[in-house]
Amino acid sequence: MLLFRKKWLDSSRAFIGLSEAAFLYGGVAYETLRTYDRKVFALRQHYERLRKTANYLGYSIPYSYTDLRSILEEGVQKVDTESYIRILLLPSGVIDAFEIQLQNTELVIYLKALEESHLGDVVELTVSPIRKIDELATPAFLKVIGRSDILLAKLKKGRYYEALMLGSKGQVCEGTFSNVFLILGDEIVTPSIDCGILPGITRNCVIELCRDMGFKITERWIEPTELCQASEIFLTHTSRGVVCVDRFKNRVLRTEVGRSIANKFVDFIKSKNELWD
Repeated sequence: MLLFRKKWLDSSRAFIGLSEAAFLYGGVAYETLRTYDRKVFALRQHYERLRKTANYLGYSIPYSYTDLRSILEEGVQKVDTESYIRILLLPSGVIDAFEIQLQNTELVIYLKALEESHLGDVVELTVSPIRKIDELATPAFLKVIGRSDILLAKLKKGRYYEALMLGSKGQVCEGTFSNVFLILGDEIVTPSIDCGILPGITRNCVIELCRDMGFKITERWIEPTELCQASEIFLTHTSRGVVCVDRFKNRVLRTEVGRSIANKFVDFIKSKNELWD
């Protein structure tokens, strides 16, 4: 299903002209969401993050939070199963090599049945040769389609489930679609926001869950060498929640703590009323 120009359509019936500014010059802001028990997870947080990107770009969101919530509930009802949701904010107006005169924005919603990709027998992690764009060039919170650093890292990822990206100063940042957590001794460690990472919504929930479970968890600068010292590594992202890494640098990792967190994640977020308002 696709919400395009305020109408729900089959995706094959929606078309965008080749002269559209978003097609020719990009600048499309986005958010990726999913449902649990057919309820949209953390919609308000995703909406606020989309608004932060929009404000930075000088865009406006054509729907209030309440209106967007109603639209998504209608879409999920039409799909009638757990749903994957992609919200796109397309700029329009005069956008070319010589000037930018924004007129309005078009909000497009792509919604389909959630299909969790098969993890395979072994979840293997690598470090990408592509560095994250420096914060002074492109803020990490800016969610726009086609970021060159993430695109190149994905193209070079190969057979690996995920590739971690380092920052301009060599610090561990995040994956191409996930945040990362390490277990070092009796402590869980994850890169802090000032490392140049996207403040992941699932990441934030997992940090709270870890504390609720009694784990010591720290957000800080992480050096690449610490990846090789970790007894466990796990990832967090929207579509799967928590994913334990089985192998890194030809080294088999333990997964006990990560799996205990993963097993509690869904029940934990369902108990948090503020995620479902």
